Amino acid sequence: MVTKKVGKPASRARARDAVPARPARGRSHSLAPAHLGEWASAAVLAVAVLGLAVFIAGVAMTVSGMTITNRYGSSPPPNVDQLGIGQVIGGIGLSVLGLVLSGSGLAVLSEVRGSRAVAAATSALAAILAVAGVILVQLQPGGDLVLSMALAVAAIIFAAATVILIRPRR
Repeated sequence: MVTKKVGKPASRARARDAVPARPARGRSHSLAPAHLGEWASAAVLAVAVLGLAVFIAGVAMTVSGMTITNRYGSSPPPNVDQLGIGQVIGGIGLSVLGLVLSGSGLAVLSEVRGSRAVAAATSALAAILAVAGVILVQLQPGGDLVLSMALAVAAIIFAAATVILIRPRR
């Protein structure tokens, strides 16, 4: 009995090569949105969270300015109604800034057109105001070191977020 020699075909493809190749895509195991990337999503999160903190501080400052007459008890000074006006106006301004910061951060996460520029601009404004706050606190006699350090950290975070958000997308 004669058997034929069985030869292998020259172009025998492996089973895994027969499967069509998938398009290559960047795999990321983070929770960062794909349209932002790692650094920008961290910057947006920092802006939104610090915006909420600024809003809370603004509300506290407004309430403190409105209730200043209660701190003097039975013998308030004659101009007690004018003492809290600066705190009320400043507190309302801080509240508005906090809402804009948080809103712009959430808008960037929601992919609203033009929101990245708004978030960068408001973050830059917040960084400038925080630096001005550090300077004003330190110019006061017996300036509060803890408040100055908190403002300085906020200024650094807002400035870093601004730089990250104004970078062109890659």
